[in-house]
Amino acid sequence: MSANTDKCADRDKTFCDYNEFRRLRYFHGMLLDDKDFQAEQQYHAGKRRLLNRMLHGSGVVCGLDIKGKKDGQWIEISSGLALDCSGNEIWVPKTQHVDLNSLLPPKEKPKNAECKEVDDQGDVKTYYIGIRYEEKPTNPVSVYLPSGSCEEKTCENSRYKEGFCIEVVDCCPEKYPPGLIKTLCDCENGILPDASTQLCRDCGQPPKDFTGYNAQGQGQAQGQGQGVDSVAWCKCVRLEEFCETSVECPDCCSCDKCCFVVLGQIQVKDCKLQSICINECRQYVLTGRLLRHMLLGVFAGSEDYFYVDVNGVQTPLPDVGELVNNPIKALCFFLQNLVVDNGSFEYRGCQAPAAPQQPQPAPTAEQIKAQMAILTKRQADLQSDIAKFREVNLARIEELDKVNAEATTEKPATKPGKK
Repeated sequence: MSANTDKCADRDKTFCDYNEFRRLRYFHGMLLDDKDFQAEQQYHAGKRRLLNRMLHGSGVVCGLDIKGKKDGQWIEISSGLALDCSGNEIWVPKTQHVDLNSLLPPKEKPKNAECKEVDDQGDVKTYYIGIRYEEKPTNPVSVYLPSGSCEEKTCENSRYKEGFCIEVVDCCPEKYPPGLIKTLCDCENGILPDASTQLCRDCGQPPKDFTGYNAQGQGQAQGQGQGVDSVAWCKCVRLEEFCETSVECPDCCSCDKCCFVVLGQIQVKDCKLQSICINECRQYVLTGRLLRHMLLGVFAGSEDYFYVDVNGVQTPLPDVGELVNNPIKALCFFLQNLVVDNGSFEYRGCQAPAAPQQPQPAPTAEQIKAQMAILTKRQADLQSDIAKFREVNLARIEELDKVNAEATTEKPATKPGKK
């Protein structure tokens, strides 16, 4: 047994009930037949599908891209994995080449209330590519009856082969109810909640201007508008409804809920492909690999454009790929620089900092001697030029002094009283 439930079960005052799962309990001397082995397989397969449905949901896990050429009559679906709403794993091991003529027009299927119709644009028809889980018995073997003769042999399939089916559907099967923001805005537009839905009674009694409910079950207030008390009470109740409601369990595939996973949207004109949009009605399973894909796809190689400013000192970021693959290191880096050192995370734009210059290698003795010889020769040439310049200018100065002296001697004297 996996849990001790026999000791206190009879004395405890509890309410107990049981689900549809039955696990085999083997004992010595037990007679086993095919039904027991089938029950064993159904138990483990059912538990795996239950965990897939409740923990992961339905949608594309990875791969399953749609490719094609304009005016072509075929599409390619790459290898990948998807989970349907029953928890079945839809594994496509290799790229599939699909002829559109074999899929169009789509089969007429009943549409439920969650089906979202798409308006066609003239002759261009809009469809969705869906994929669903498929299994089929295979590997027939002979059956030997215990008391039968050789003529009473029959054949039975001894295996199930798992696969997939690709089909075209003409509607998107997802439709979500309004969220918290929508319901909060409805409070200001006169749509009040039911007072009986309060769970914790933290919002108090309905306000005085609350007059009851109309034929649609919506709350009404007195006057043309709505009082402040009614709006505040309405928003409090709506927030309480959101916070006090558990996560809804997903529905399993049935006649009312489609079993296929939508891979994308195509537009076709005269059975010729016009466009492919894989993000229309496509739903992903939220996994760690998807998160890593988004982080690396956006931030890989961007270490040069961000930095942490700690007291005016710019601290560069480590390699983004290393931070994504090791989130503990990323957390410790930001805690140290942003929380402990009180730094700030900054974006410097698309101008990456200049790369630091590489240090030059130390010159050899021969190189130093050659440089010294060059500098000595330059110094000697410079001194020679200075000496020549000095000689020329000194002679020029002496000549100018002699000319000035002669001019002063030959100048006539000025008579007194006359200018």
